[in-house]
Amino acid sequence: MTDNDNLDALIERVLAKARDEAEAMTERAERAAAREVSQAEEQAAKRLAAAEAVVREAALERRRAVQAEVQQEERRAVMNARETAVEAVFASALEQLASSDDAAARRDLLVRLVGQGIEAVGSDSVRVRLNAADQAVARAAEFPKVIGEVPLTIDDEAVAVSGGPVVSDAAGRVVFENTFEARLGRSHERLRRRVAEMLGLCGGEGVQ
Repeated sequence: MTDNDNLDALIERVLAKARDEAEAMTERAERAAAREVSQAEEQAAKRLAAAEAVVREAALERRRAVQAEVQQEERRAVMNARETAVEAVFASALEQLASSDDAAARRDLLVRLVGQGIEAVGSDSVRVRLNAADQAVARAAEFPKVIGEVPLTIDDEAVAVSGGPVVSDAAGRVVFENTFEARLGRSHERLRRRVAEMLGLCGGEGVQ
């Protein structure tokens, strides 16, 4: 073998080794690139899933908020309807009490209400304030001037109520309002519930 042949063989071996190393490097680079692409795709899928979860949760939260708002409006509408109906019933009751034309029944009712006021005030003499119609009843000869051994003084100044007395001690320090409005007011919650039940307006969440 000549020197030229030896040189050609050496060059061929060097080139073959270089090709092998280049192919190996290429394969490693391709595998690394494939891993990076896979990792990038996996991360992108995770980010997409997280974003979709956020969007779904936001949509659910919005739906819950809308539902809660609708339910609140429904409760408010029911409560408003109930209150309107109850107040109408109370107004009708006051009108009927105030417009009673049975003189004897009106006198007996007034005597009873004044008597309750006397018990509440606990004084040996009382002042009684009334509206103009009840003043006329109280000043009639048939109306007692003493109830339960307690003398009455009927004030000249009329009060602006539908009916019933405002009873106080002689000095006006202890006062008990037993007017129709005051009596309805003291029983307002119980009567409100009762009227609401009668009108079918007591059902539903948040309605008491």
